[in-house]
Amino acid sequence: MNKQLFSVSDMNCSGCVSTIRQSLESDARVKVVDIKLSKKQVSVEGDLSFEETAEIIREAGFKPEAGVEKKSFLGNLFSS
Repeated sequence: MNKQLFSVSDMNCSGCVSTIRQSLESDARVKVVDIKLSKKQVSVEGDLSFEETAEIIREAGFKPEAGVEKKSFLGNLFSS
């Protein structure tokens, strides 16, 4: 199972979140979807390639980019 993180800068509201979530969850290969609107991040776990997952998000009407996990200041301070 792969875990992928996307930055979706054009995701602006709870409606966007719902659209992306429904699109991803309609694919049986997707196991877990975690969306953080405040960070404009979409995390997906499942049996899809990065490109297959990105295509689902694009078909939902959004522009996914490879995401980078952002830690808070304290997370950076205390991580090893």
